Amino acid sequence: ALLSRRILPPLGWTLLLAACAGVSGGDPGLYQRLSDRDVVLAAGQLQRTLESAPDGATRSWHNASSGDRGSITPTRTYLSAAGRFCREYREELSLGDQSGRFYHVACRDDRTGSWSWL
Repeated sequence: ALLSRRILPPLGWTLLLAACAGVSGGDPGLYQRLSDRDVVLAAGQLQRTLESAPDGATRSWHNASSGDRGSITPTRTYLSAAGRFCREYREELSLGDQSGRFYHVACRDDRTGSWSWL
């Protein structure tokens, strides 16, 4: 099952998303401002995007009740030395008057089918 189908407490999702803020052009503290609903939308879209979107294709999420939004764009797909599919991607967040751009790497766990961050 995809990570988005797993049930984690909202704080767990926030910490998970914040933990993947590697090299960034934005403030990683922006992740702490995500609402519970934002986190569910972002995590679900992230898993779907990494699983099926081609490099360069942007997929977005939007929380209609808060106006918060984000997008994920895979930028490079490769096979790791350990034989796992990995993807570099750009994540953009816009929460109220703050926005940020973050760069991450995630690899697919063939046992669970989910993507996890390095």
